[in-house]
Amino acid sequence: MPVDSGSDVSQRIMRVAKQLFFAKGYVGTPLRTIANKAGTSESGVLRIFESKSGLLRAVYASCWAEINARIDQALAAAEADDPDPRNLLLRLMQTVFETYDADPPMMNFMLSYFGFNETTGLSQDEGVDPAIDSQVRQEYHRYLGRIHGLCDEAAKSRPTFARTGVTSAALGHIFTSMIYGIQAGWYMAAQEPDTPTPQVTAKEALKAAELFMYPEKWQGGRP
Repeated sequence: MPVDSGSDVSQRIMRVAKQLFFAKGYVGTPLRTIANKAGTSESGVLRIFESKSGLLRAVYASCWAEINARIDQALAAAEADDPDPRNLLLRLMQTVFETYDADPPMMNFMLSYFGFNETTGLSQDEGVDPAIDSQVRQEYHRYLGRIHGLCDEAAKSRPTFARTGVTSAALGHIFTSMIYGIQAGWYMAAQEPDTPTPQVTAKEALKAAELFMYPEKWQGGRP
C-alpha cells in the first residue's frame, strides 16, 4: 500500500512512528510500541507496511517530501526576485538549514539514517512494498536533482566556472557536501557536547557558499 494511503490507521501509524523514531531512534523503538500507541496490532502495521524496515522507509520518504515541499515554496518566491541559479542554490541551502532549526528531531533522525540503503530506496528487500521503495527513492532523488540541476544551470550561465575548470558535476557534489557536512557537524556537536569543536552558524556557511558561487566578487569584478 502506498505511503500516502487515506487510511486513518495508516496515518496514525505514520504519526506515531515519527514521534517514536525521532525520540528513541529506529532500533530503540519496538514495532509493538508503535502498534499500541497507534491503536492497532503488530499485524495491522505489517499489513500496511509489510515490515519495520518498510515503515522506516515510509517515514523517511515523508520527511524528504516535507523538505522538498519547503524547498519548492522557497524557490518559487526566490525566483520571482532573482532567477539566477546561484541565488536559488543559496536559497535552497538556507531553507534546509531553516528546516534543521525548525525541526531538530526530524533532521537529526534523517542524519542518523542518511547512509542506510533503506532510506534511499537502494535495497530491494522482499519484506518491503515496492511502492514504498519507489517513493523514498523518488523523494531523495528529487532533492538531489534540484541541486544538481541548478548547478548545471549555474555552470552554463557563468563563464567564470568554465574558465577556471569548475564543472557542473563538481559544483553539484561540492554543494551537496556543504549542506550535508554542515548539518552533520551540528548533529555531532549535539551528540558530544563536551567535545570542543569549532562550530559554524548558518549565516557563516551561507556567506562562504556565496563567496564560492559568486567568484567575481573577489576577482576584481570580472564576470
